[in-house]
Amino acid sequence: MTRIPAPNDAPADLFAPYKPIPDVYDELNDGAQIRPHWQSFVQGVRDIGAGEFQRRWQQMQKLLERTGMAYVGAGIGNPAQDRRARPWELDPLPVLLPSSEWDQISQGLKQRGKLMQMILQDLYGPQDLLRSGVLPEQVLFRHPGYYRCFHGQNPPGNNYLYFYAADLSRSPDGSWWVQGDRSESPSGSGFALENRIIQSRMTPSLFHRENVQRLAGYFMKVKEAVLRACSRVTNPRVVILSKGADSPNYFEDAYLARYLGYTLVEPADLAVRGNRVMMKTLGGLLPVDVIIRRPNSDQCDPLEISHSTGGIPELLQVCRMKNVVVLNPLGSGIVESPIFMTFLPQLCQHLLGEPLILPGVATWRCGEPESLDYVIKNIEKLVIKPAYRQRGNQTTLYRLQKNGEQEKLIHMIQADPDMFVAQEQVMRSTSPVYSKKSLTPAHIALRSFAVLGQNEFETMPGGLVRLSGELQPLEASLQVGERSKDAWVLSATPIPRVSLLKRPEHGVELKRTGGELPSRIAENLFWLGRNLERAGVTARILRTTISRLTSEEQLSEMPEVIILLRTMAEMGIIETGYGVEEMRKQLPPIERILAANIFDEQNSMSLRSIVTQIFRLTSRTRDRVSADSWRVLHRVDQGFQPPSTGYWDLSDCLALLDDLILDLAAFSGIISESITRTQVYHFLDMGRRMERATQSSRLMRNCLVLPSGDLTAILEALLEISDSLITYRSRYLEEMHLGAVLDLLVTDETNPRSIARQLAQLLEHVNDLPNVGSHAGYTVEQRLAMSLLHEVRMFDVTRVRAPDALSAGESLHMLLQEIEVLLPKLSDVVSQRYLVHSMPQSHLVEIRP
Repeated sequence: MTRIPAPNDAPADLFAPYKPIPDVYDELNDGAQIRPHWQSFVQGVRDIGAGEFQRRWQQMQKLLERTGMAYVGAGIGNPAQDRRARPWELDPLPVLLPSSEWDQISQGLKQRGKLMQMILQDLYGPQDLLRSGVLPEQVLFRHPGYYRCFHGQNPPGNNYLYFYAADLSRSPDGSWWVQGDRSESPSGSGFALENRIIQSRMTPSLFHRENVQRLAGYFMKVKEAVLRACSRVTNPRVVILSKGADSPNYFEDAYLARYLGYTLVEPADLAVRGNRVMMKTLGGLLPVDVIIRRPNSDQCDPLEISHSTGGIPELLQVCRMKNVVVLNPLGSGIVESPIFMTFLPQLCQHLLGEPLILPGVATWRCGEPESLDYVIKNIEKLVIKPAYRQRGNQTTLYRLQKNGEQEKLIHMIQADPDMFVAQEQVMRSTSPVYSKKSLTPAHIALRSFAVLGQNEFETMPGGLVRLSGELQPLEASLQVGERSKDAWVLSATPIPRVSLLKRPEHGVELKRTGGELPSRIAENLFWLGRNLERAGVTARILRTTISRLTSEEQLSEMPEVIILLRTMAEMGIIETGYGVEEMRKQLPPIERILAANIFDEQNSMSLRSIVTQIFRLTSRTRDRVSADSWRVLHRVDQGFQPPSTGYWDLSDCLALLDDLILDLAAFSGIISESITRTQVYHFLDMGRRMERATQSSRLMRNCLVLPSGDLTAILEALLEISDSLITYRSRYLEEMHLGAVLDLLVTDETNPRSIARQLAQLLEHVNDLPNVGSHAGYTVEQRLAMSLLHEVRMFDVTRVRAPDALSAGESLHMLLQEIEVLLPKLSDVVSQRYLVHSMPQSHLVEIRP
């Protein structure tokens, strides 16, 4: 390997200048010495060299950007700002753990998972812990997440906990402490997996040399746990229930769905029919056997939980009838509340007859008088939390402590002590973080994961390491979007290869269909196609207009620009006044405002807004688009941005428009060559064809119906926008003939840009829609599509021989008007039939006595 010299401002040895924080356990250094299990890795980084390491880190950042890893905030500070997706930040240096140390952590996680399982089984069963007084009754009955309707779910094997996680921190003496348990729907395993994939690509030789334990084995255990939970079905249909694209963990939901091979759904995709949970797809309702849920328990069944704003009505009833398995079962999150931390040592001794292997951080229950006195006297040294965990509340208390409002906080505690706990603030260990070509210490916390195995919980070797520059509570630090690290558990021997791919045990029935497409996904794909084409047409119109505005000609000498301004005004890109000559003279010159209008995010029809909509729709279909497709559209969103200087230059806009058109063409190529002709393709391409036909009709109506005089410049601009100028000249050379242009752009089905080609493709897609063949005659959508295509095919362009559009204006206008009337009708029919599942309209009739 050729070693790249370090830049002048980068140290030759990254580790030599590193200085840990005094009186804090540092993962890398023990005093002035590098810890033994780090030495081989450190030498490997030194062998790579500072310059090469910097280059690889930059590549890693680009890879993170291309994959679109993001985290949505959860409402801290400015809510509008916090709901934006933040790019996921990964530090290039992992945290290393020797296998001997990890084995002890793993045993502690398994024990805590088993303990949580037994507590849940008792609380939703005989409640012996309450009767014996080991656990005070108010701990359960004052819990805002406890509902009587969660009883009687009868989960398989009486297991209320399948997925468990714990937040670990290392204290100054080197001991690991649990700062929080996660039993509701633990998040982070998908982020940990993506961190591992990117980290291993950055330093592959080091990864293999250090014998890092793999993560794939954990996800194999996840799939096995799912199969055991639904053993009554040979090949169960498994879905991951997500809260939606606005959820903080939506990227992870989509990533895990793709990695595990499960279907990603939202509550609106599921419904209960005949005591079964059914998934609404284009091909009809399909039964669901297992739901891996991500929403909180109280957001899953609005029928039995009155304040639930979403979810699946009657879900709990289906669970009670054992017709669906929900993992984790509803109500599993009650034991992750901090108040349980005060009782876990006694509960472990009572239920397991042994002490906790991984102790929890010291916790005081303010409902006890002695504890309350201690908390009030030492409130500046403690972390105050709600006794019962509900996302978002804890950070409010943290801000009160941070801002010095202790008196207000004390008043809140004294008003209802049972609702608060206090925890010792652990001086979390530090690990080196790569920043500005040097290493600095940052506090770390490790979220480790476990899944219910055949006989005990199985753990993920390592987990998700989170970084924080200050000792704020873990929930607050994650929500403000801090950086993360990979965690490497080192082994003394080489690690065998592990794969999620299964060897087939039975024969398989060959299929060439893809009917299991949720209607919501089909709708998003349909509108993604429409917005992609709208962006392409808008970009081409803008490029043609700007290329002429930046030429030597005056605006008054370019009739085609006047026509294009009218078209853009009708499309909503610019003010409507620019489409009327008398009003245009009273407005600022178009050259001055056009660039700003392109990037005006307040205008829903601006090109920047359309690109934003494309990215939003793509994000909602992450599990359905290929990685290459995602990269292209992510590049579109990232690349098409206004200048950071605030200076608007039309020449710069031309370059951005060229790149945008090229990227959109690349996406079209991926669609054409990579997507199988299933319903995913049909709805995506149907949206594109419908929008292209609509925009082409609108453009030709503006360009050809009203103008008179010499049409040469207008026809050339029209061909340029339609990407058909080269084809025209190869057929007819330089002269512009109206009939020839109309033939090429309207009726020539060999031209990929013609209206006829779009309508022919639309008819093919409509014929391939689900259940079309079951009708005795033609469906409404088929008749509309055939009528449109027939009208265009019957249009006789050979009769258009005049040098201007006046003689053909009436017939052309009628055709284009028919297209612009019938296409929206076709769109509405397809939407009502396949996308929104609208019920037949009912009319209320007045009843007279």
